[in-house]
Amino acid sequence: MRIGYGEVVPGRRLAERAAFVSAALGITMGLLFVLAPIQGYCMTTATSTVPGQIATPGPTICGRQSLFQTQPIWPMPFLAVVVWSVAPLVGYVGVRRRMADQSGGTALIVLAMVLEGTVLISFGAAPFFAPFVLLPLMISTALALSSRVDQRGT
Repeated sequence: MRIGYGEVVPGRRLAERAAFVSAALGITMGLLFVLAPIQGYCMTTATSTVPGQIATPGPTICGRQSLFQTQPIWPMPFLAVVVWSVAPLVGYVGVRRRMADQSGGTALIVLAMVLEGTVLISFGAAPFFAPFVLLPLMISTALALSSRVDQRGT
């Protein structure tokens, strides 16, 4: 198989590549949101040696913890983070089905957009998921819905 100057190499379409990147970002952001130490905390203890005496504040200790260390994560927010992380993967499957001219591809792409759009109701997760997952998913959705099925090599 000879590939010369100006020849088009058959391969994945641009929409499939964009959807794959979006799916990888979704899973990565979900893992980071749950496991990375992004939650800040400060704690001060008060001690009193004699009953009736005013307690003396101790030193303030500040640090960072991950989401699963700071609060119970089952069932919420774990289920919500799973939905927001897996939605781009559903979109990727939809793009692959649409590009292969199989049924249900467009419905899966739209379902992924709706599921990922629900991240906007969360004040804690939206700053993480909206720019890094929702925006790439919107771009890959636009590419997938605007591309033709028989397009190759782009």
